Amino acid sequence: MDRDSAAKKMGRLKAEISRHNELYYQKAEPVITDVEYDALERELSALENQFPDLAVTDSPTREVGSDRDANFPSVAHSRPMLSLQNSYELAEVEAFDQRVRKELRSAADEEGSVYSLEPKMDGVALAVRYKDGRLFLGLTRGDGRHGDDVTANARTFREIPLDLEPGWQDVFPGPEVRMFEARGEAFLTFSRFQALNLEREAAGQDSLANPRNATAGTLKTLDVDEVRRRELSVFFYQLFPLYPEDPDKQQTADGNLEFSDHFSEMKALETLGLPVNPFLKKASQISGIEAILKELETQRPHLDYQIDGVVIKVADRKSQLKLGATAKAPRWGLAFKFAAEEAVTLLRDITLQVGRTGVITPVAELEPVELAGTTVSRATLHNWAEMERKDIRIGDRVVVVKGGDIIPKVLRVLKEHRNGKERLLAAPGVCPVCGHTTGQQDNEVALRCLNPLCPAVVAGRLRHFASRNACDIDGLGDRSIELFLELGLIRGPADLFGLDPAVLSELPGWGEKSAQRLVLGLEQARRRPWSAKIFALGISQVGVSTALTLARHYPDIDRLREATAGDLADLPDIGPIVGETVVAFLSSSAGGTMIDDLKAAGFFLDEELLPPPELAYQGETWFGGKVFVLTGTLERMKRTEAKEAIENLGGKVTGSVSKRTDVLVAGAKSGSKLVKAEQLGIEVVDEEQFELLLAEAQKTVAENDG
Repeated sequence: MDRDSAAKKMGRLKAEISRHNELYYQKAEPVITDVEYDALERELSALENQFPDLAVTDSPTREVGSDRDANFPSVAHSRPMLSLQNSYELAEVEAFDQRVRKELRSAADEEGSVYSLEPKMDGVALAVRYKDGRLFLGLTRGDGRHGDDVTANARTFREIPLDLEPGWQDVFPGPEVRMFEARGEAFLTFSRFQALNLEREAAGQDSLANPRNATAGTLKTLDVDEVRRRELSVFFYQLFPLYPEDPDKQQTADGNLEFSDHFSEMKALETLGLPVNPFLKKASQISGIEAILKELETQRPHLDYQIDGVVIKVADRKSQLKLGATAKAPRWGLAFKFAAEEAVTLLRDITLQVGRTGVITPVAELEPVELAGTTVSRATLHNWAEMERKDIRIGDRVVVVKGGDIIPKVLRVLKEHRNGKERLLAAPGVCPVCGHTTGQQDNEVALRCLNPLCPAVVAGRLRHFASRNACDIDGLGDRSIELFLELGLIRGPADLFGLDPAVLSELPGWGEKSAQRLVLGLEQARRRPWSAKIFALGISQVGVSTALTLARHYPDIDRLREATAGDLADLPDIGPIVGETVVAFLSSSAGGTMIDDLKAAGFFLDEELLPPPELAYQGETWFGGKVFVLTGTLERMKRTEAKEAIENLGGKVTGSVSKRTDVLVAGAKSGSKLVKAEQLGIEVVDEEQFELLLAEAQKTVAENDG
């Protein structure tokens, strides 16, 4: 693959992975399996290794996906909250063990390293902090560096003590502890999940999709009483003291040397009264590891909570420190994922769904079959390229899997069962909903309805506009949207603000109270945070985090519409592809009309509720106000560390060199970015110069803060 083709491919992969991160972390609506997601990441990582000068600092291969939500305050993590590397084959577990043995020089040791093995919960990461024995903070994973403050919701967990028993400090054998943090996984038991769905069905509400999605949505619910009613559970797996007032002590604490190994850490959690998973095993040989993997997979169907694999950790703390971590995952741990359960059934038909962006998705209508504890009758086929690759036809016998116990999909076709009556489904030339022509956007395999007024597109856009991370409109559900569209009361988001309460109160299933509730919800939507309003527009590839970035740099809709693709490309975590997508939407006929109508309805304000700026030093340093690009290999610090240091000193880091770039930090093996910077006359510093400038600036900060 040549360099230009690689750049385009990397851009497409980055956008695709970012989209799936948004669906998984922010919307709790994944559409692909973990295996498929990891395959995308590996493909991008391979290209980054082949073309290192094209790699960007905000690549999803180097950062944890983000569940940040503008509705909740952001709090810095005490240390990065990383994820684990996934594995799907026993050979990968063996390779992990061999690497650990080699790096710890224990290959000759007959016993090898001792590993801890415990269930990999399919839930949502949660951290809690205690001070003087009292719970004072609850945090989500967020982007791994900052999490969302969900303290009020964390206090509703029955298993999490609000106050600890006297003598709790005795579990920490190190220096006196006043504050500590425990990390774990929040989840919803199967029994509670089923009970909630029965309650919702009786109340005429939509069912919750699955326990993991329900947990994610519940943790980000603003109604604390509703969170308490849902009765979330949690298992903790990590514990460490905090010494914010004493950096020397904290350095020791960061190594977790207070606990000699993971087993003593888990015992300490249990002694504190924090719940831990009862399944915890140890092994030092591959044969022992494999036996435990099989044991837990056998127990899996009988558990009252959802697991999707086994977490394997080097138990010894000093060994963990020696092995270290990448920017995204610790090198002393591995998540072994169980194979998805399979079933064989008949593909009766293929129907077409049109989403809010116009994407037409083929859906397999199946002979109902039991799979992973539920009845599956439908499965996504993704797109026509995927159908062609698998040669899927109506009437086929197919193998269906439920990846991660969540997403039914057709894995493969049993072609030996064909009788010649099977039928191919051609890609439609017209939209199945509105009859308008279809087409594909640049570099996309997805087929779209090109009519911005397609009823399916309008309905999807309205659902997105009203969703929790967008306008969070109380009283406006899917059924109401469908009813309003069917009656011709609305044609787009702006029409919502003109609905007549008197007319609403006369609708089937409505009344004066329901109408007033919706009117109040719409009025509150006008006062939503500016970033939530940007997200509500439904711009392709603009998730919650990207909307937050745009809101920090453009304080109102008019100034955002004036931005060029080049302006946006220089913003952190956006880049040229997303920048072009945003400008294309804002300047399109459909996007422009939608925004004009919302302005006329009073949705956009002259003074929007702006997000707080990212925490950074506000004094004068060499870094303040400058735009940096990092390229090549930094040998003494990670790119993420350099990026964070620059931003903390008031600078900005972007992924591409342009006329707006002030400084290029050039590591070893710098490529085209260095050439371009020299052509544009941009200041270039090597790693040694960068470290000297960084040390000088940090000294200035320390002196001023002191």
